[in-house]
Amino acid sequence: MLKLVESTPKNLDANALADRIEAMIDYLDRIDIGDSIHENKNRNNVKKAFLYDLANWIEKVELNTKSGLRQIDDNIAKEYLKQVYIKEKIQNRDFRVWDSTDLSFQQQDYLPIFIRKAARLKKFVVVEGEQSWFLIGRADKPNQNPYSFRRFLHEDISGEADSKFVYLSHIVIRKNQLSNEDYLEHISYCLTRLYTLDIGVSETVINFVDEMERFHRDYLITLLQKPLAKDGYDSEQNIETRMIEYEQQFSILILNKLPNIIQFAIHDKNDQDYLFYYLDKLLKRMLENIQDFRLQPFSIYSNSSEIMTVRLIIFRHLINKIYNSLSSDSYKLNTLNGTNQLVMDEIKEQLKITESNLEELNNLKAHLTHFNKAKTEGNFWQKIKAGKAPKYSLEDIKGSENEAKKKLFMSIVRSAKTNPEDIIYLEFDCNEIINENYRHYGLANGKLGVSRLPIILRLPEDRSMFDLSLLRKSIEHDAFLNSIAKST
Repeated sequence: MLKLVESTPKNLDANALADRIEAMIDYLDRIDIGDSIHENKNRNNVKKAFLYDLANWIEKVELNTKSGLRQIDDNIAKEYLKQVYIKEKIQNRDFRVWDSTDLSFQQQDYLPIFIRKAARLKKFVVVEGEQSWFLIGRADKPNQNPYSFRRFLHEDISGEADSKFVYLSHIVIRKNQLSNEDYLEHISYCLTRLYTLDIGVSETVINFVDEMERFHRDYLITLLQKPLAKDGYDSEQNIETRMIEYEQQFSILILNKLPNIIQFAIHDKNDQDYLFYYLDKLLKRMLENIQDFRLQPFSIYSNSSEIMTVRLIIFRHLINKIYNSLSSDSYKLNTLNGTNQLVMDEIKEQLKITESNLEELNNLKAHLTHFNKAKTEGNFWQKIKAGKAPKYSLEDIKGSENEAKKKLFMSIVRSAKTNPEDIIYLEFDCNEIINENYRHYGLANGKLGVSRLPIILRLPEDRSMFDLSLLRKSIEHDAFLNSIAKST
């Protein structure tokens, strides 16, 4: 990375540079750094520093590009690299775009009329640069980066010399050419070449996706925008109630139907691509909605909304894992329930043993406290009745308590390492640090592992803060049972 940004070439092949940049980023992401959150933060800082340096360095280099159908030149390639690829990598979930499938898209007066008209024919997202508008088509798979620099430069050409077909993943619209009729005609043709996912998709899957997006718009977003009750209760309690309602609605309206639609789509590749793409898109939007909710003053420090963020990130990662696994002939959806249940049962058993050990230690502590009180404050007969002094101290009991908690803590950490297919480690598998004071493990939940949001195990980095009652609450989390308990 340093060698690249310190080099001083006069010109470079744009495609070769794109390959080199993305290979370095991918390699950095794949480096095994164990389970050190500190090292993971360092890796992210190195990546960001490289991207900032790359944005400055690229202005000193001339890029050799293949003009192609879209007439991409040095300036356009640099603009996309800096204002789309690099910006998205740095901002990650905070990177915002205009989506042509949103109902509000046609009301975006800031967007040129030409782009809004195009949205009635094709599905894409729009990113604005300084000199251009970039219309970005859907990625083929949920885990592919639609903003890839390599993908932007590529034009898929097939057919013979006399009858070539060009398919595009990106379209560039120069702002200073929007009044040029010939240019607009050229762009109209480019739009007919834009790749779309919905070709060959069954009506069943398309209807489910349409219904899913309608439920999100009409119910889930509305619920988050609804004012919290001003009833004198603690604000965190009101936020927790809202998050439970949100999870209930998501489960009833969408997640309960997901196992059946996945089993339907599993037999057709077009259905799979379309369904999982839109599931990923939905979860990305829901994360943006929760993030907006958390930016409000009353919920900035809310644990409940923070945990909901974690649930959605891990669920999104789980959905992509399932999609990637569908291509394996040996993969069976039903195995997800069984293996996850075995892992959860092991954790529950360890928790039960630890709780039992701590209860015994509490009994010993009570006996020692009673003995000490009898010896210091009791009468002659009470002192005789107290008998011999126990062969342990309060410090011994405290040490045993800490050791029991440590053993449980480490058993969960080991379980995550030995069962990477069943436990998703937020800070590493998802490369997200929501709260540096905690590590988060997620386990799939419900039918096929998708009819409920994941179970989240939240472990403090400071082990002295490890609370078994909070761990049990997390393991036994059920949005519907929790709501019943609150109302009674």
